[in-house]
Amino acid sequence: MLFPNKLRFSIFSLFILTAATAQSILPPEIPWNGKSELLIAKSNNPWLTPTEKSGFITTPDYNETMNWLKKLSDASPLISMVSIGKSLEGRDIFMIIASSEKTVTASSLKKSGKPLLFVQAGIHSGEIDGKDAGMMLLRDIAFGNKKQLLNGVNLLFVPILNVDGHERSSAFNRPNQRGPQNMGWRTNAQNLNLNRDYTKLDTKEIKAVIEVMNQYDPLLYMDIHVTDGADYQYDITFGGLKEQGHSMEISNWLSTKFKPQADSDLSANGHIPGQLLFSVNDRDFSQGNMLTMGDPRFSDAYGDLRHMASVLVENHSLKPFKQRVLGTYVLLESTLKLLAKEGKSLQESTLSDRAKRASKIPLKWKIPQMKTAVTFESQSSLKKTDASAQAPDSLNLLGIESKIVKSSITNADYVEWTGKPITMTIANYKGTEALEYANRPKAYYVPATYPEVIDRLKLHGIQMEILKQSREVTVEMYRIQDAKFGNTDGKTTPFEGHIQVTGTPKPEIHKQLFVAGSAYISTDQPLGDLAILLLEPKSPDSYLSWGFFDQIFQRTEYIEAYVMEPTIKKMLEESPELRKEFEQKKAQDVMFANNPNAIFTWFYSKTKHYDNRYLLYPVGKEM
Repeated sequence: MLFPNKLRFSIFSLFILTAATAQSILPPEIPWNGKSELLIAKSNNPWLTPTEKSGFITTPDYNETMNWLKKLSDASPLISMVSIGKSLEGRDIFMIIASSEKTVTASSLKKSGKPLLFVQAGIHSGEIDGKDAGMMLLRDIAFGNKKQLLNGVNLLFVPILNVDGHERSSAFNRPNQRGPQNMGWRTNAQNLNLNRDYTKLDTKEIKAVIEVMNQYDPLLYMDIHVTDGADYQYDITFGGLKEQGHSMEISNWLSTKFKPQADSDLSANGHIPGQLLFSVNDRDFSQGNMLTMGDPRFSDAYGDLRHMASVLVENHSLKPFKQRVLGTYVLLESTLKLLAKEGKSLQESTLSDRAKRASKIPLKWKIPQMKTAVTFESQSSLKKTDASAQAPDSLNLLGIESKIVKSSITNADYVEWTGKPITMTIANYKGTEALEYANRPKAYYVPATYPEVIDRLKLHGIQMEILKQSREVTVEMYRIQDAKFGNTDGKTTPFEGHIQVTGTPKPEIHKQLFVAGSAYISTDQPLGDLAILLLEPKSPDSYLSWGFFDQIFQRTEYIEAYVMEPTIKKMLEESPELRKEFEQKKAQDVMFANNPNAIFTWFYSKTKHYDNRYLLYPVGKEM
């Protein structure tokens, strides 16, 4: 239906009004201006970006973005545009290559010897600051005064990773975020969160990212987000822990080289950089800040496990869109300059981390003052533990005043931010202590009967030998005891398309036949640590935990009571030791003693009729 011009104008005006209303309930906005505003192109610039044209009110949709970038790449020999894959809804996932090299294939960029920066925006497509900042920077490289940035470095830039979610756009998608007016959706067309998919690889989008990592081997990987949650003065935050992770040399480089330079450049341009901030009580910072390494399902933790310098950027959602975009531009430019200057030292750190073969690999991390691991999915408060009063260090927090208000609707307390800047000294808890370890085996055997697992390990770039003929070997295997199906909240509901599994692995020695087509995976390789965390069942991101081995929890053969009853009597007659064990178990376990089926199953498990593969994790370890 076509609307008259006046009516169309009224509808557009109503959209503007409702969008503004949606933003008006946010905490007070802190006025801002900074030197980085000089990066905004003049209104008569033919390469003005769509966001600049709107005065940083809106962000361009997928087609407008890609048409603008295509036009730029056609006009500049420094800019190339390639598709790295397609989404399920058929949209190309485009990557921009900015380089002064004559050819920009993966092999030629490696041969150039220049450090390679891989930047990704829009993994959560409502958090789109990186796209608009990258477009401005690419314009200035191609037709402004920033060509020299490519003298010592090459750039890969994915403007929108979650291309389908980007088009599910609305003014109401992210109620905790101040602009732009139109924001994409957090998850992709499958309703999967791409930043939970780095290990399991269910999505085409993350498979495309991993393929870029494998082909181009970037020196530094940056994933740009926008926060939710608490209010504070910082506008650009990014993280990493010097004392934590699987890549200590890289972590040290990020702490001593990257962070000081980025902080300096952002501050010089009127921004307030800070570390990643996650309040202990998930509300305000009265009990301190908590920073932990996520599981490798997350981008930065996955990069750390691959021994690839990885930076998670979290722009502050309550800062104006223009401020966030300009801060991201400054951060990108600063990173390019730093890599041109310090790329060699990062390469040395990377090679050092990739060459290490630690005998024990951490599976989980925890804050030393806490008993259990803390995850981003289920944040445990320190006040619920026997945490010591003394945190490992303190943080001079540039915060925003808050007050606790009682709701007239729910009668519960909630936090209200006043918009008044304050400075606080708070506890700064860091998850630097390994909670659990896995001993490094020489290799793993993955049976041919699990081709999906083998295929996903290949997608990660993990090197393996596919057996051409059967091989019988003595290996260590696990019997999974006390398996529980459900998520960290205890609910048996899907999480990212899976029902997760936890259990207690008990080691056993088996002489096992692995048929042709099985995979032999040595851990003596740069991605050996990654293989360990994917294949050790106690790892939170193992393929067992994601449900790729659920078949082992299914019993398929049974025995009838009329057979079991005389069998049990004979077993007890022939074995006084078994009779004693049975009596002790009944005395210690009342539920068992009163459950005939449990008793039959217990005896059944001790016969040769029992399925010896029941609960047996089929991956073998060569120690």
